[in-house]
Amino acid sequence: MKQIKLKIKLNGVFKEYFVPNNITVLEALEYINKTYNENIQYRASCRAGQCGSCAMTINNEPKLACKTKVEHNTTIEPLKNFIVIKDLIVDREQYYKKLNNIRNYVENEKEIFSGENIQNKENTINDSENTENNKIDTLKDKTITAINSAGGITNIKKIRGCIDCLSCLSKCPAKEFSEYPGPTLMRQIARFAFDKRDNINRCEMAFFENLPNCTTCGKCVEVCPKEIDIMHNAIEKLRAKAFENGYYLKEHMEVRKNVLNKNNNNRSIIKEKTPLLEEVHNEYIVEHEKMRVAFFTGCLVDYRLQDVGKSAIKILNAHGISVIIPKNQICCGSPFIRTGQTDVANTLKNHNLNIFNNLEVDAIITVCAGCGSTLKNDYKEKEFKVMDITEILNKVGLINYNPLKDHTKLIGIPTEEHDKKIKITYHDPCHLRRGQGIFIEPRKILRHIPNLEFIEMKLPDQCCGAGGGVRSGKPELASAIGKRKAKMIADTDADFVITVCPFCEYHIKDSINKYNKENDIKKDTKVLNIVSLLDKVI
Repeated sequence: MKQIKLKIKLNGVFKEYFVPNNITVLEALEYINKTYNENIQYRASCRAGQCGSCAMTINNEPKLACKTKVEHNTTIEPLKNFIVIKDLIVDREQYYKKLNNIRNYVENEKEIFSGENIQNKENTINDSENTENNKIDTLKDKTITAINSAGGITNIKKIRGCIDCLSCLSKCPAKEFSEYPGPTLMRQIARFAFDKRDNINRCEMAFFENLPNCTTCGKCVEVCPKEIDIMHNAIEKLRAKAFENGYYLKEHMEVRKNVLNKNNNNRSIIKEKTPLLEEVHNEYIVEHEKMRVAFFTGCLVDYRLQDVGKSAIKILNAHGISVIIPKNQICCGSPFIRTGQTDVANTLKNHNLNIFNNLEVDAIITVCAGCGSTLKNDYKEKEFKVMDITEILNKVGLINYNPLKDHTKLIGIPTEEHDKKIKITYHDPCHLRRGQGIFIEPRKILRHIPNLEFIEMKLPDQCCGAGGGVRSGKPELASAIGKRKAKMIADTDADFVITVCPFCEYHIKDSINKYNKENDIKKDTKVLNIVSLLDKVI
């Protein structure tokens, strides 16, 4: 029987074992205890992926041991961000305490919904048995009607099915760096907030349990074995309900003022210099056209990173793609969807739909992960295809890029003083990696550029802390998460960090500067959008 090697972290140290191929991690642990006379402690119960007790970190991701097959060099660790009791068993006590604190049950003071009151009626009503039973049935019918009213049952069903594996808690950046209780606890609060029988102020509860701390990175959705979309169906809907009931951060109201200001062209940030849309032409047509696209610029590219927008046009043209630029486009609405301001988000969406639904183009192109994810996932009424710029470049075929011979263009060091290849690393924006499923395409582009050394950082798709309204509303939390990303980048010794998100670009720049200052690091690592790099090699 073929045997493969795996490593288990015990008491902080990895220990190697050989186990049969094509068995589950749970079966491997049983085999090791029996064959090696070990006594590795772990939780397990149903063995069918239903109880959630056997969740552990497998190859750096939380997974169910009973459903995950071992591979050569598989690493097994306890769930991260929990206190380890012994071996692979973590302490879940704080989770259960918090679950109890949020009153994890339907609570309603009205007699109609109280099971106890129904029982009291059964004991005290002096009518005939048939009359008594009819009254109880009537109460139950009214309860069911209340659950079904206003779409309550639909909202609840989407976020049920949790098996308490706590995988989402082990990967949540907001929980790791703040008093945020974590995705599944917010999911529980949302369940009762949407339940018409419950009359506790769940919006107030969620807000003071730090609902605004979620970065909407979507990692909880990615690791959930039951594929519960906590981010969209719990967090964002709960934020919308909270906003309607007056629970929001004042910092987010400033962003709201910006976008509602028509003199600011309905952008989420304040204009500081001539916008891109005022500097460029309406169209950039190429001969031998492979595709024709419309460019959705986004607020930061229009108002802050105009050079990124100009580079994008140049890159698209160089690859045989004609570009149309609607001048009356406005904010995509992402900052408002993420923070629960759906009224503003819908107004912005409808305006943009009226523009882009009427264009005769092959696709709408973005250079912002947040804009792209919003257009793809939240513009349900769209009649157009949305593509990230890295998608379309790979689709039409990458051209032969020039070697980056003049290092002065990028790092300010003359070529003769920098004979080695420029080292680059890549940060996966959450709204590109998880929001759009794009992570291979940008790496293909980077590896296609001569004279560059591509170095993968430890966790390239780990959130940088900028999203979900956290950078504007909870800057201390955003900074803490950002420092972790800055350390990963520093460990690569890269000259450049490449990404495809203006929000990530700004936040990572700030995070690197703070981290370098605190650790007395002299290296000046630059952060660039991928199109800014490509502009130097065509």
